[in-house]
Amino acid sequence: MVFSSPAFLLFFLLYILAWTFLDKRFRLAIIITGSLFFYGYWKWPYIYIPVLLTGIAYVGGRVISAATGCKKTLLIVSTITALSLPLVLFKYLNFLLGRTVVSYSLPLGISFITFTLISYLVDVFKRTYDVEKNFNWLLAYVMFFPQLVAGPILRPSQLLPQLKNIPEPDSETRIQALTLFTIGLVKKVLIADQLAPYVATVYKHPSDAGLTDFLVALYGFSAQIYCDFSGYSDMAIGLALFFGIQLPANFNRPYLAKSITDYWRGWHITLTSWFRDYVYRPLCGKEPSPVRQFMSAFFTLILCGIWHGAGWNFILWGAVHGIHVGIYHLMKRYNHSILLPTSLKIFLMFHVIAAVNMLFHASGLSNAQDVFNAAFHVGAPGIFTVQSLVFPMVIIILFYMTHPFDTLDTLKDIPNRLRKRRLIGGLAMAWILVIILGFTSGGSEKFIYFDF
Repeated sequence: MVFSSPAFLLFFLLYILAWTFLDKRFRLAIIITGSLFFYGYWKWPYIYIPVLLTGIAYVGGRVISAATGCKKTLLIVSTITALSLPLVLFKYLNFLLGRTVVSYSLPLGISFITFTLISYLVDVFKRTYDVEKNFNWLLAYVMFFPQLVAGPILRPSQLLPQLKNIPEPDSETRIQALTLFTIGLVKKVLIADQLAPYVATVYKHPSDAGLTDFLVALYGFSAQIYCDFSGYSDMAIGLALFFGIQLPANFNRPYLAKSITDYWRGWHITLTSWFRDYVYRPLCGKEPSPVRQFMSAFFTLILCGIWHGAGWNFILWGAVHGIHVGIYHLMKRYNHSILLPTSLKIFLMFHVIAAVNMLFHASGLSNAQDVFNAAFHVGAPGIFTVQSLVFPMVIIILFYMTHPFDTLDTLKDIPNRLRKRRLIGGLAMAWILVIILGFTSGGSEKFIYFDF
């Protein structure tokens, strides 16, 4: 069920009616049953997967909290292994074996669910969070539908206490929530969905593409993937805010990064912090050698690439980022820096990121290479005419003009900065445009990160 679909809007209306008019003692049941319906709507036979994974984590957490000595380490390793087995089976088995062994479709949000539960187990193991003794609360933490299938990836301390003591949001909070959801919807439907067919055409016919088409793929896909995923995050944060629950920011102007670490501080923040805390820092140790620090960064980003998808293009994506981050840390360790104007640093960093991002859209390394080769087809007639590119270019330019203002704090402050009439008018206009484009294009496409 896509947030930008009419089916979801009907679901959310019924959900919030039940939330508002039923007694508060039923809210835990509403969270679980509503979220299970939301998940099962995509594919009912898979509804057991999040419940099964939560059951493994629940039992593992109880046993880990009671164990002592080296048994505890063995328990967490075995429990995490058991949690990861479905992910390996559904997502990586065919790639590892080099042939099709299983032909099941990838369960929705399985990567996010697995990482959410691993963070719970590790926090219980480290005693930074008390073990949850009520299975239903742990299930609600995992299944809370706004963040269920594509994040933000939440630590137990970020969500469970809020679920157990949900404040009643006032009208200002609800208006703020509606504004965030609408902005996310605009990013998805008016930017990402409109650019998607142009970018897809270049990847489908790279041999016919010229330099102009390559630039559409380069700038268009960077705008598309950002608006698609940050749009989802904005909608998720807005939906949670309807119930008074605060979710953390997941993006912070990543395309204004001056360095590779700046970029990772602003892109998919909750995933970045997950890999930093649960992979990179344990690998590095307290006082790592230069080689260990470099290899820790390299391995962490390789694992991040594999998390995104089973393919050599994702592994290469991770390797490039890993080498980049590793070199940055080495330069910082030895006080080396590149003296360039800030604007030039941003310009160069964006183009490096945009080029590497193109590996995400490719069906494989050969497809990615064919698209990159289009940059050198200077005299080729190309796929698109100048007239057909006016619309996507306007969208791309508008996106990059507004990107510097796209922070969660800025978006949350919009209702305070605008008069009520202007805010209502702006929200109404946005919804009208979304509805018109939704009908004319045959509906909104699924979110890119649903495949991850």
